[in-house]
Amino acid sequence: MLDCPFFKSSFKGDLCTPTDADYAKAITRWGKNAEMQAQIVAFVKDSEDIALAIAFARGNNLLLAIRGGGHSTAGASSSEGLVIDLSRHMNTVEIDADKKLAIVGGGATWADVDRAAIQHGLAAVGGTINHVGF
Repeated sequence: MLDCPFFKSSFKGDLCTPTDADYAKAITRWGKNAEMQAQIVAFVKDSEDIALAIAFARGNNLLLAIRGGGHSTAGASSSEGLVIDLSRHMNTVEIDADKKLAIVGGGATWADVDRAAIQHGLAAVGGTINHVGF
C-alpha cells in the first residue's frame, strides 16, 4: 500500500488493500465488468473520513471513485486508485413514521430501505430489485 501514516492514523473507518483477506469482497460489484483492482478501498465512517480520503487520493495522484450501492452499469463505483466506499458504515436508514420520511445513508440499498420502512408499516416507492448493490 502507498505510504500513508497520517491517513491511516486519522482515518476512523476501515482501509482495505489487495493484501487483505476481505479485498475480493471489497471490490466485488454487481457485474464482473464493473470491477476494478483498487489500490485502496476506504470504508468511510463520516464526512471527515471522506475529506481525508479525497485529500489522500489527490496528494497521491490516484484515480477516485465513490461506491454507494455498487450498481453502476458503467463501473463508476470502481477505480484502480482509491474507492471511497459508503456501504459498510454509511448505510443507515432512519424512518420518521409520523412524517412518513426516510433519511437514507449513501451506502444503503433498497433492501435496507425496505427493511426499515416495513418495521413501521410503510413501503418505499423505488427500485423493483431491492438487492441493488450486492
